[in-house]
Amino acid sequence: MRRDVDAVVRVFESDEFSAPGLDARGLANAAEHLLRLLAPDAVLPAIAVLDHRDEPLEPLWAPERIEAALAQVGDAPDVLLWVVGLQDHYLAGSKARSVKARQAYDEAVECVNAYAARVQGRGRLTVVVL
Repeated sequence: MRRDVDAVVRVFESDEFSAPGLDARGLANAAEHLLRLLAPDAVLPAIAVLDHRDEPLEPLWAPERIEAALAQVGDAPDVLLWVVGLQDHYLAGSKARSVKARQAYDEAVECVNAYAARVQGRGRLTVVVL
C-alpha cells in the first residue's frame, strides 16, 4: 500500500503545477482523504496536526501549541494528534547516530505525550510523532 501512495505522490511532485507544500490544516486534510481511500467503511478519528517542521519543539510553548492543534478538531471524541517534523529536527542526517540527539528526541516525544495527557478530557486521544 505504501508503494501505491508513494507512486501517487511522485506523479504529483513531477507535475509542473504542483503546490509548494501543505500547512498543518492541509496535512490533516490530506491524511483524512488518504485514510478514507484506504478504509472507506472505517470510523476514522478527527486529525489534528502539530507542525514542527520549521521549528523545534520548545517545552515552554508546547502546551499552548498542543491546545491550538487540538482546537482544529473541536470537541471530537476520537482524535489523532499527528506531530510532524520532530524526527527531522532531532534525527536527520548524522544526528541519527548521536546518543545525545536521540535522547533529546526521546525527551521531546515524552514532553508532547505528557502535555497531551493533560488535555485528555476529550475521549480518546492518540498521539503519533514523526
